[in-house]
Amino acid sequence: MTTSLASLPKGYEFPPATFSLTREWVAEYVTAVGDEAIGALSDGFVPPMALATQSIRALIEASPLPDGALHAGQELSFKRAVRIGEALTANARIVSRGERAGWVLMSVDFNVLAGGDSVMTGRGTITFPVDAS
Repeated sequence: MTTSLASLPKGYEFPPATFSLTREWVAEYVTAVGDEAIGALSDGFVPPMALATQSIRALIEASPLPDGALHAGQELSFKRAVRIGEALTANARIVSRGERAGWVLMSVDFNVLAGGDSVMTGRGTITFPVDAS
């Protein structure tokens, strides 16, 4: 069962999401973004933005974006390289939620762990109409 992000309050903690990135998925990601620099990474490592992509995807699958949502900002910090196939767990919490002039501004902090160690932290901010479903 999923709940729209629009209905969640400040302080809500998302259920942890576990995943790993396969060699095939990483290859498709590198091809899709067309960046030769990330294609030149040492074999066996995950491009940092691929890790961010899958982490945010796990969050959205748990609580879909409301209609009219706009991405307002993103901050990311990568702690160490992640290897293809590593077991990862993404944790997230709504740290701010305010309303003004018919719009909600919401920020979500997240932390991705591998083997109990933090490998990525970040904050994403979105805005959407108050009456979004």
